[in-house]
Amino acid sequence: MPRPIIIDTDPGIDDALAIMLAAASPEVEVIGITAVAGNVGLEKTAPNAAALADLLRLECPVGRGAAGPLWRRDTKPAWDVHGEDGFGGYALPVSGRELEAALPLMARLIEESPEPVTVVAIGPLTNVAGLITHYPEAARKVERFVIMGGGTLDRLGNMTPAAEFNIYYDPDAAAVLFDFAAQQAADGRAHAPVTMVGLNVTERALVGLQHLPDLVASGGPAAKMITHMMGNYHSEPSADGMAQHDSVALAAVLDPAIIETGHHHVDVENTGRLTSGMTVVDFAGYSGLKPNCDVALAVDLPRFRDLLNTRLSALDARLKEA
Repeated sequence: MPRPIIIDTDPGIDDALAIMLAAASPEVEVIGITAVAGNVGLEKTAPNAAALADLLRLECPVGRGAAGPLWRRDTKPAWDVHGEDGFGGYALPVSGRELEAALPLMARLIEESPEPVTVVAIGPLTNVAGLITHYPEAARKVERFVIMGGGTLDRLGNMTPAAEFNIYYDPDAAAVLFDFAAQQAADGRAHAPVTMVGLNVTERALVGLQHLPDLVASGGPAAKMITHMMGNYHSEPSADGMAQHDSVALAAVLDPAIIETGHHHVDVENTGRLTSGMTVVDFAGYSGLKPNCDVALAVDLPRFRDLLNTRLSALDARLKEA
């Protein structure tokens, strides 16, 4: 039976690839998509999420979430990476879907699902913090929160020397999630409720069109969008491609063997003058606190690239036939 997932997202070029990967994969059923401000403002991310759901023939509801961080007021979108529209200038038809309020939608989907739900959060964690704060019973029923965010000491930041974008954008929201996970660990939950897929892993997940030959050859709607976006994705490109941050988090849900993880306590610095948004991973156990997070430490890059090529090309073929 497919695992039900909610994708909480700020689309975003790499978000779009992750959502496409989910739509292409029989291991999961996307039961909801919720939008949050991040890569671009909510006035872009919410319609982007709806338009992408239309393109992919996803029948799930789409929610409109937080328009900004809980408290922070000095964060800015990543227009320089994703373009002002979030998709690098690729225009999808405007969706006619009615967008629901994200938090009650998330809670309802979690409560009504016959199987435990995984929340894949690939943007700032403002909606996730809202779920935990306002719908704690639903949050406790989530099987796992898989997030793209943060990093370990060998690669901490892409916004500051210490902080990755999603955590830096709303460090207070991230702190809510890791505090919630710490409480779950203290209460004796058998498994950590959070998987953190950070920059230390995702920046090694370089993918270019040369790694997606079957998709490029397919030439359908997904191939056209991905080809355009990858040509307009300003994420420190190299000859090996560009970092597909969010797709690694999604791939870890589909195929856990794609990443190697360690079980550690993680907290977030949300007040530091130089380190606000830093994820602090207690590798040595100095805090004396129980592990609350499975921290991604490595990625199987050939396996990841093959998954993207195989799944996205099959998706594109289906979309051409529709």
